[in-house]
Amino acid sequence: MTPENSGPEHDMTEPPFTTRHLGAIKAAAVIMAVLIIVLTAVLVATIISRLSGRAAPPDAAELTLPAGAELRAASAADNGYVLVVDTPDGQEIWRVSPSGERLQVISVTQE
Repeated sequence: MTPENSGPEHDMTEPPFTTRHLGAIKAAAVIMAVLIIVLTAVLVATIISRLSGRAAPPDAAELTLPAGAELRAASAADNGYVLVVDTPDGQEIWRVSPSGERLQVISVTQE
């Protein structure tokens, strides 16, 4: 070494930061690449499963109303129907499956 190259700023015995930590940098890059691939696969699988899980509602559903009851209103969605039924005892709100099975009945009586 020459006197002008001696000193702490020209110490050639210690390698630069990137060279000292090259193994850790490579490992982090590989781990991140694997995570990107795995998470992309999970995202694609989730989208495919949600799209394939949707079934078309049936063309027709048959439902029998009790004697004296009238259908006041109806609303349809992917997961079934909501019906407002007038009965002799008051109004009822029915939640019905796409196949026509009553899942829930809420009675609204007037006093």
